[in-house]
Amino acid sequence: MNHKTNLGIRAILYSARKWKKTLLVFFLLLTITTLVLSGLAIADAQEEQAEELRGTTGASFTVERNLSTGGWTSGAHGSYSTQEFVSEEMLQEIASVDGIAGYDASIVSMPTLYSNGKTLVTDTPALIFYVFGSMNTEYNDLFVSGRFELVEGSHITDDMPNGIILNKERAELNGVKIGDKVSGIIDSYSDDPEIEMEVVGLFDIVVDKNDEATMYDDSTMWDYTDYAFCSIDAMKAMAVNYEDGNKTREADFYVSDAAELNNIIEEVKNISSINWDNFIITANDEVYQNISSALSDTNTLITTMIVIITAVSMVLIILILSMSIRSRKRETGILLAVGIAKPAVILQYVLETLLIAVVAFPLAYLSSKQVAGTLGTLFGKAAENVIVTPEHFLLVAIVGSILLVAAVLVSSISTMRLKPKQILSQME
Repeated sequence: MNHKTNLGIRAILYSARKWKKTLLVFFLLLTITTLVLSGLAIADAQEEQAEELRGTTGASFTVERNLSTGGWTSGAHGSYSTQEFVSEEMLQEIASVDGIAGYDASIVSMPTLYSNGKTLVTDTPALIFYVFGSMNTEYNDLFVSGRFELVEGSHITDDMPNGIILNKERAELNGVKIGDKVSGIIDSYSDDPEIEMEVVGLFDIVVDKNDEATMYDDSTMWDYTDYAFCSIDAMKAMAVNYEDGNKTREADFYVSDAAELNNIIEEVKNISSINWDNFIITANDEVYQNISSALSDTNTLITTMIVIITAVSMVLIILILSMSIRSRKRETGILLAVGIAKPAVILQYVLETLLIAVVAFPLAYLSSKQVAGTLGTLFGKAAENVIVTPEHFLLVAIVGSILLVAAVLVSSISTMRLKPKQILSQME
């Protein structure tokens, strides 16, 4: 008991006597621990964001007709493909696969739209729109991928027989608002029916067509402002005179976990009742992949920084401790000469270092709560989302203590190998 008390007293007295060295180690530990705790908090915030992204980035896949494997024939309105269409049975089978949250089946046509007897203006010379007849626009790839965003009204659902969604800019240009009636006709010069619809929603274009990093589709003549979405029943009614006008050409399937998209697609491809030579599956997870890759790169950077900071700090601490222990050879030799065992001497050195850590670690926990938020903003994190938890502190305290003990042991090797007489003779 007395021996242990003496160890503790000697450790405290030495730390007080060598206060400059003590302060140096203290500030070093305080800085290191603050940075490591902040790094762990940022890394956890990244992980939480990555998990959230898995269910919120709108990953989907599109099933569409493979026109390259189908035949072609002519009808009253020109040639059309005789390739197999997406059937209701196909939709139900695919939708039943685990992990699929919903889907939108669509028919695409190019009608002219009217409101109050006036033709709605577009950027196309023919004043026609590129319209998706949709079952559920919430699951249309253009909305799921984030290219379009519904800003007013509601999405079209499968129980909405005559709804239409327009681009907000195009609607304002034509003086059309939510609740207005809009009529659509595919060919006004034939006997095609004119179908009246109600404007139920307006969308904004999120992507920039001049930015190569976005997913703007300029593969056709269509500008996104001329896109529109109507109820699939309304589209079928408009296209009643067309051989394939009431048949589904493609469908978008939304998955609940973006990270599982490829696995779900593989499972869908294994549905034996579907002839996959007649259909193409395309993954739509550009947003998730881009953001996920950025988060992964950031996490790698943070992990690398933590490792480098820890490694450099350990080297510095070992150097400081080694210099300190070498300067105490005489003291060490005397302690050994009076019968104090080497393990007890080393334990004193350990206690001296841990006493500093006992003060530095809690203060680092408090300081890191402020520093973590500030550093987190450099990685695009909101300060309130970067939280230093007690679990972080406990982990760093345990690992840090183990590393400090190891540093003391490494620093003591050269001195502890010597005999008391050797140590004292070197000091003569």
